[in-house]
Amino acid sequence: MNEHLQEVFERINKELTNVHYRWKLYRQMFGTNPYRIELINKTSSNVFVVFQWLIIDYMVMSLSKLTDRAKMAGNNNLSYHYLIEKVRELGENELADKVQKELDDLTEACKNFKKIRNKRVAHNDLVTSLEKKDSPLPGVSRADIESALEHARNIMNIVELHFNDSQTMYEEIIIPLSNDGRSVLIWLQKGLMYEQLEDEGVIEEGKWRELGDLDS
Repeated sequence: MNEHLQEVFERINKELTNVHYRWKLYRQMFGTNPYRIELINKTSSNVFVVFQWLIIDYMVMSLSKLTDRAKMAGNNNLSYHYLIEKVRELGENELADKVQKELDDLTEACKNFKKIRNKRVAHNDLVTSLEKKDSPLPGVSRADIESALEHARNIMNIVELHFNDSQTMYEEIIIPLSNDGRSVLIWLQKGLMYEQLEDEGVIEEGKWRELGDLDS
């Protein structure tokens, strides 16, 4: 791996790590068990709905960008197609072919994402914005994202294994327990219990305000 390919690989590695970081937060909050959704609905559901869609849009945008062409409008893209180009320039055609096969699968997994990216997230397509019935956008499921992430990981690990004899467990990214998605839900649960104790007269009503003024 020459210096430029190493730089490209490391930058994509960072992008993919960030994608898995955000997806793990999403899964911790919305994709673990029904009680977590019930807890969110009892507390700050409007805020979390916005958060949920921000993460989905981020996943759609990030995974779509990784499958963009190597060059668009005269500019190079930090994408898997560009990565493959650099691999071929080293004469590693067998490796490039192997990565291309995985990229074909990723592109197929991302085809609905790109429709959403092009029509709603990155651009304001008029028909879509006006919600015309003759131009529906495909939905995004957790299974769609999981499938795309698997192919995205495979691409990076094929290249890393070839050049560095190692692989990265992107899906096992570690988030501090005191600062992850589950910890937010714990605080929500504690808040509900506090409210219950207030109602029962165990705790003085409004005592929580002594910690600070939220509205000043």
